[in-house]
Amino acid sequence: MPSVRWLLIAVPLSPLPLLANDLTSWVSLLPMTMLLLLVVALVFYSWKLHQRGRQLSDQQQLLQGLLQHSDDIIAILDHNLQPSYINPALASSSMLAGHHATDSLPLYVDQQGSQPLLPLPDLQANWSGEAWLQISEQKDRLALAVSITRLDNAAQRYMLIGRNINTLKQLQQQTQDAYMRDSQTGLLNSALLSDYLKTFITLCSPQYPNFALILLKFNQLISPDTAKPQGNLQDKIPALSSALQQLIGNGYVLARHDNDTFALIVPPHLCDGQFEVKLNRLAHKLQEIPKLLAPSEKKVALQTIISISVYPLDGQQPAELLFAATTALQNASRLGHNHLMFANSRIQQRTPEYLTLETELRKALVQGEFDVYYQPRVSISSNRVIGYEALLRWHSPKRGILLPQHFLSLADETGMLIELEQLTFKKCCEQLQYWLKTGINRGRISLNVSSLSFHQADFAARLTTELERTGLSADQFELELHEDILLHPTPDTAASLQQLTTIGFHLTLDNFGAGVSSLSALRRFPLHNLKIAPGFIKDMEHNEQQRNITASLIRLASYLQLDVIATGIENEMQAYLLHVMGCDILQGHLFSKALPATEIPALLAKENKLLRKEVS
Repeated sequence: MPSVRWLLIAVPLSPLPLLANDLTSWVSLLPMTMLLLLVVALVFYSWKLHQRGRQLSDQQQLLQGLLQHSDDIIAILDHNLQPSYINPALASSSMLAGHHATDSLPLYVDQQGSQPLLPLPDLQANWSGEAWLQISEQKDRLALAVSITRLDNAAQRYMLIGRNINTLKQLQQQTQDAYMRDSQTGLLNSALLSDYLKTFITLCSPQYPNFALILLKFNQLISPDTAKPQGNLQDKIPALSSALQQLIGNGYVLARHDNDTFALIVPPHLCDGQFEVKLNRLAHKLQEIPKLLAPSEKKVALQTIISISVYPLDGQQPAELLFAATTALQNASRLGHNHLMFANSRIQQRTPEYLTLETELRKALVQGEFDVYYQPRVSISSNRVIGYEALLRWHSPKRGILLPQHFLSLADETGMLIELEQLTFKKCCEQLQYWLKTGINRGRISLNVSSLSFHQADFAARLTTELERTGLSADQFELELHEDILLHPTPDTAASLQQLTTIGFHLTLDNFGAGVSSLSALRRFPLHNLKIAPGFIKDMEHNEQQRNITASLIRLASYLQLDVIATGIENEMQAYLLHVMGCDILQGHLFSKALPATEIPALLAKENKLLRKEVS
């Protein structure tokens, strides 16, 4: 048993010396092996770096090629969004003449170049949108789809890429024009006509409550002798369109309604006053369009039919106005050549009357059928006449004596109002001369001045000439200025008013309180008097709020050291209330209606009885 145990122990111990020798050998070889492995690793890593370098070089060459040959514009921007690099597409002379890499890119937010695109406020990482690049000194701009992307956060550099979308924009504009514009004339087409009618409906107001739709139809060219078609009407449409635009000027909306019909919208501000007269006169001008195309021809073989509908008389919706005008156009077509028809029968019946009245008015000016009447102004404190308002009367052999409200609007529309107001001043000067000689003159004569007359370049000169002719002083006259003169002043208004004041005229703001801006006019312009709008006087004795407003206006005038004139006084209670409020100058039928000059002496003889009972 012991020998066996030893053998078992001796067998595993016998290789130990050999193993020790092998380990020593391996340890001696280890540094060389590690060195070899390191060399192999370095060779492999070097090879990898070379491969990576080649890839990067290839990528760089590819990127450089893309930048150099790209049709898109590309720029690298610094943290201030200034370009540090621009590619050839952007820097080429055909695209960006004279641009340097350090210059700000001439990119704008709109085609008009009203605002630069760069620098963008609050740009975080990315931005995309449309911009316009200026490409020449002639301010041509190219539409671009622009994308700006941050390249790295540390340096805050950005890449800008822009793609030319000019062709797309042009296509969009062509598509839009095809929807909005008639291809043959360039006018608005019928698709937008209803939209414009809706817009004008919303623009109507108590001051401008009406607007009109005119349909103008041209029929096939007809030979006067053979009644056969002569030429093609469609070939004439562009020329008719140009003639229409030239004739009507600015302010109107002109569209092509269908093949042979144009639509014309007359906006609210051009339909004030006696709009029937304006529309009728405009329609007759439109009927002369064919003669503009062939002025040398004695007979113009082109049939012109016109219809007119008026908002809100003929409809309160676009479809209703179009239907009314179309129906009137059809009715007018059945009546014959060059016919005009209003959709509203009431206006249609009155239209010939206006034209006749205009003819008679012109004839009356030539034949001297106008006279001046004088309505006295009374000082309530002294119960004496202290002046007159001159009011024109038309002594028509056919119609009798006509008051101004029956013809002044027509005179204003035709321009004859200037002659009428000049005639009024001339007659007043001659009458005042006579009163001064006979010793019955009482205060200033007040004359109404329209906006049309006031804005004539020779207005003040004409007044001065008449004063010199009659030897009178401007201080003996008062000019009642229409509120439009002050509410809608021109650059010359203040100077013109100052000139009139320097000459010696007293200036009164007529119809004070009716205009929304009358108060500002009191501060801006040289005035002497205020004439309260009749609406504040009528029925004031029955309306406390109206009395309060009138009293406030009178107090305001006293603060500004302006005299107040109240007109339209119909009863003694109105006179008493105004007297208590501090208004001393009154005018109205309570005292006297407007009288011819021959009756003024009799009026003055009983002036102390003008009030039925004393007001105190």
